[in-house]
Amino acid sequence: MPISPLCAADTRSGRRMRALITGAAGFAGRHLAMHLARQGDEVFGLTRATAPPIAGLAADHLLHAEIADGAAVAQAVAAARPAVLFHLAGLTFVPRSHDDPTAAVRTNVLGTIAVLAGVRQQAPRCRVVVVGSGDAYGRIEPAELPITESCCWRPLSPYAASKAAADLVAYQWGQAYGLDIVRLRPFNHTGPGQRPDFVCADFARQLIAIERGLRPARLTVGNLEAVRDFSDVRDIVAGYELAARQGVSGEAYNLCSGVGRPIRAILDELIELSGVRVEVTVAADKLRPVEVPRVVGSAEKLHAATGWRVAIPWQQTLADLLADWRARPAAQLS
Repeated sequence: MPISPLCAADTRSGRRMRALITGAAGFAGRHLAMHLARQGDEVFGLTRATAPPIAGLAADHLLHAEIADGAAVAQAVAAARPAVLFHLAGLTFVPRSHDDPTAAVRTNVLGTIAVLAGVRQQAPRCRVVVVGSGDAYGRIEPAELPITESCCWRPLSPYAASKAAADLVAYQWGQAYGLDIVRLRPFNHTGPGQRPDFVCADFARQLIAIERGLRPARLTVGNLEAVRDFSDVRDIVAGYELAARQGVSGEAYNLCSGVGRPIRAILDELIELSGVRVEVTVAADKLRPVEVPRVVGSAEKLHAATGWRVAIPWQQTLADLLADWRARPAAQLS
């Protein structure tokens, strides 16, 4: 007998959720799938056809579609019949958006429209959690810190602009069509399973490669002077779940630690934890065309609505990141 999807009120009450995650094969998507599965929620994942298996998802709960393919996405929503949909799918690597801005718009903006259209057609009572990015705020003046949800958007990359546009699209669809949508704006996050395209994982990968003798004791870096607000991905996905259950429809929420960490300090911490002695050199290809010197956010709005705060100590996050790279085969360290 088919399981009836929970109504939105049941989802917010803390009862078992029937959830669909777009981008379930991605970094945060995998962590979210595991987080929900551990709680006993029924989890479906939407990925590209080439995605590998995902912990926490049964094989028959793994659906496939290109995120901007409206018909395929609607079919997946119909198959999953979710009470809550977490929309994480998208282009996430900022440098790639500079190389191919059209891809950023197609994936992040048109993909969001496809998801919302699929929900409107197939599951209009479903709560939709649209995951954007704190990067959309862009150029922030020192007097505006910490960044709150009322700060202006001044995006500095095609990625950031596409995320700002997707956030606006989500707001418009909620207002115009009555969809139950919560918008989230996570700031930087890291942890086990992250690709080496991202700074903390890149540092960890290089350090473990040096530790194993797979490369010279020289670590290449980009801008070490930038200050960023980092959280553990496991805390971030816990925030996604709380926002789905307790967030206010139509509202937007930042997810961040509220602590500014210089990239140089993060590198120093990883070097100390690894015990590896290295020479650090700046590589021009790791520098971004435009960069905000200091980014620190405020998650007080989400805390007031749900009680969420980061819980995992930063040193634990970095230690777990190094342990993850130590467990990987040599081929992934090159």
